[in-house]
Amino acid sequence: MSNFQIFDRHSWGAIREARGITYAQLGELCGVHLKSVSKWFYGERTPSLHHTILLAKALGIPLNQVLKSVTDSDIRSAIRSIL
Repeated sequence: MSNFQIFDRHSWGAIREARGITYAQLGELCGVHLKSVSKWFYGERTPSLHHTILLAKALGIPLNQVLKSVTDSDIRSAIRSIL
């Protein structure tokens, strides 16, 4: 499986701020502590695929938009199994 990243902390952070969603709220929606969320948005850690999908849903980012750049069939299968 190839290395890939669909979480974009800069653009997703701008969306988070524009929507007035706090790290604590995202943490609650994703089932993690707010410190985990802050580390994702500060670039100290990368959210798992599962948490990336939960973040997209919480921020109102359409999953088809998020996932359209994923071309690896194994990764697409993994994503489908999570959804």
